Amino acid sequence: MRSKWLFVLMLAVCLVVTACGGSSGGGNGSSGGSGANGGGSANAGTDGSDGGGSGASGGKVEISISSWGAPDERAVFEAVLKEFEKAYPDIKVKFIHIPNDYTTKMNTMIAGNSAPDVIFTSDGDFPRWVKQGAFLDITDYVMASTKLDLNDMWEQGLNRYRYDGKKTGTGAYYALPKDIGPTVMYYNKEIFDKLGVPHPSPDQPMTWDEALEMWKMLTVDENGDGKIDIYGAGPIWWEGFVWSNGGTILSEDRKTFTLNEPAAAEAMQFIYDLTHVHKVVPDSRALQSMNDGQMFEAGRLATITGGRWMVPTYRKLKFDWDVAPIPSNNGTWLSGWSGSVGLGVNAKTKYPDEAFKLVEFFTGIEGQTKMTELGFQIPNFKSMADDEVYTQPGQKPAHPEVFVKAGEAQQPGPWTYLPNGKWLDTLNQYLGEFWSGKETAAEFFTRIKPEVEKALKEGNPELFE
Repeated sequence: MRSKWLFVLMLAVCLVVTACGGSSGGGNGSSGGSGANGGGSANAGTDGSDGGGSGASGGKVEISISSWGAPDERAVFEAVLKEFEKAYPDIKVKFIHIPNDYTTKMNTMIAGNSAPDVIFTSDGDFPRWVKQGAFLDITDYVMASTKLDLNDMWEQGLNRYRYDGKKTGTGAYYALPKDIGPTVMYYNKEIFDKLGVPHPSPDQPMTWDEALEMWKMLTVDENGDGKIDIYGAGPIWWEGFVWSNGGTILSEDRKTFTLNEPAAAEAMQFIYDLTHVHKVVPDSRALQSMNDGQMFEAGRLATITGGRWMVPTYRKLKFDWDVAPIPSNNGTWLSGWSGSVGLGVNAKTKYPDEAFKLVEFFTGIEGQTKMTELGFQIPNFKSMADDEVYTQPGQKPAHPEVFVKAGEAQQPGPWTYLPNGKWLDTLNQYLGEFWSGKETAAEFFTRIKPEVEKALKEGNPELFE
């Protein structure tokens, strides 16, 4: 398999890189990089550069692209753009690197008609920007492409960048996924072995009862001072627990808040009890000096939820670790959400054909291969999931297939549901009160239901027309 992909890459002269990683300035999901070095390659712009392409330069069309990203991701991006310009010598790319406050600055650029020809977008920013008319409908380009096999791409990745005029998930394509970032349970193998706890299966999610017993065995006061030194789990990402119990956050038509309904409320109550009753998850006081990521790296959390973007960082840890499915109460892999970053063509670009070629390059085989090699993501293409480019024998994690299985099932987070997120902002404002309060989940979410639905209707009136 590996030789097949390398042969294709050599023929295309396209060793490529896509920039994906941990959550960054662009919102939920992965992050991007920067422009290329060297004569004749992509020019790196700076924060605040003019966005649109500048037209022909020495017979070339110049287009621009934006992204955020840490230094290592920026280097990846540089390689992608350099190889793109080799493959398309008549196109020159200007890169606009916005390392901080990407969403805020891109909002300004979009409003001022100075956004680049190709826009990096988190799946959380996409619904708002597509409603504002920032993205070109690229459906015809996508359907005509000979480099994008939609049947071989993750459906959950593709659909989050579709829009039907009211909600995301259906309708025309306005962007394509650069990546998909499913979430899994990372675990510290050394803590498990020291405490004699069996490792979780990579093939089947544990039930909640099984997970609770495991986390209890992993939660210990090592020195007998009455304070917990190692917790079984880090803070739970609640959305997936709701889904894996058969619950929902909004109704299918997205008009009704449903977190108070039995299956969803049961999940939220279980998560609450993990901290306040069973004491296997640290509370807010325990997290004051270290966040959950720091606690895991320091050996104070036995398990933590995270995405593929954490792999490059965790490969530097001194202890042994692996990944397993997030526990699920109904046996499905719906126990987490997947994040994503997409690339869309500016609706006002003068060069839509050239801009789409760059989108296609990043999201196609060339770009996916190099980015996958660097460990940041699972590839866009299902057929690459068993290739050594992805599995990377001899490197952690030992069970990379867990990410693939999670990617097949996990859905986008609720921040992708609607163009206006006022309803989710309202919910998030209340959640802190729930986690630290005394009400049952059913009581609490029934009480706030009118407020969330009011915000839902105010923010998305077109749903109710």
